[in-house]
Amino acid sequence: MVYKGVLFEDSFENYLSRESTSICQFLYFLCLDDIAKHVERTFYTNKSWHFKYSVSSMIKLFIVKCFRKLSYDKTISSLTEEEAILLSFFDENCQIKLPSGGTLHHFVKYRLGEEGINEIMMLLGEKILKLSSEKEAKIDSTPLEASRYDKHVDYNPHYECKMDKAHITMVGTYPVFMTHTNGLVADSPELIKHIEALQKMDDNIESYSADGGYDSFLNHAYIWFHLSAKPVISYASNAVINSEGEIERIDHWVNKLWKKGGDINAKTEDKLRFLYQNGRMIQVGMYLRNQNIRDNSFKELYKKRAECEKIHGHIKDTVKFDVRRVRKQSRKMYSLLNFVAYQLLVLT
Repeated sequence: MVYKGVLFEDSFENYLSRESTSICQFLYFLCLDDIAKHVERTFYTNKSWHFKYSVSSMIKLFIVKCFRKLSYDKTISSLTEEEAILLSFFDENCQIKLPSGGTLHHFVKYRLGEEGINEIMMLLGEKILKLSSEKEAKIDSTPLEASRYDKHVDYNPHYECKMDKAHITMVGTYPVFMTHTNGLVADSPELIKHIEALQKMDDNIESYSADGGYDSFLNHAYIWFHLSAKPVISYASNAVINSEGEIERIDHWVNKLWKKGGDINAKTEDKLRFLYQNGRMIQVGMYLRNQNIRDNSFKELYKKRAECEKIHGHIKDTVKFDVRRVRKQSRKMYSLLNFVAYQLLVLT
């Protein structure tokens, strides 16, 4: 469970079991008014008959489905009368009024769909960033395992299984953004999507860590320029200082571009920003990577990225974070749905 930004070894399941607490009692304290209003404005018409069930209650109900790892119909039948009340499924006469499994399915797949779930994820990511005092972000991918008999999924020789991939950015121990790809897609191209998402969330991070799969001069430059954060990207053991990234060469190119406003007497940060804006992104990345190679504290900073695998494992223990028995065209949506369910549990 998470308390004041710290993820303890205990899982949501153990916590609920130990306290004899239903997931619905847990969700009773989750306020979703802002998320529900956004869904109502964006994915509903203004006709009152569309609001047969509270949007907030329907969102909480799909969290129950993801947490209990049940089908839509079994999720509804698993609810007790007390749980239905905790989720606010009652009418003006205080009579229990539960949706059918088909209604919940329609809400998730057709009312929200992939677009709606993505938007909720972005809103939750922004909320997490505002609530958290953490300033260190990190990105990593994790396998979403498929059945070994599935003919529509790639076999990844590194993980030795058929799988899709989830690429996840976390701030501290909080997951804020995810993208879904097939199992053989390289990690590095996904980084720009995550940088753009963090910008939209109005992030305020100080560093962004990644493993060697993201090591490129452009990635160093993208992180530094767009997020105003220190790129903490693992480099090869035989990595060397690149001469084009040395301050003498930075000054040389700033001076060469003096007609465009290059000022050799400006601060180093301003010179790097100028070069980035004038097509010298790779050189800026070289400079930043050189600084990491020279930085004696780099290894300590990079060690903090080790939390990624622990959190990925915790997500998989808490919700159904795989693509087994999921149709090919629905895999991305359901992976995002379970990720959003986990975000909401963390917020609770």
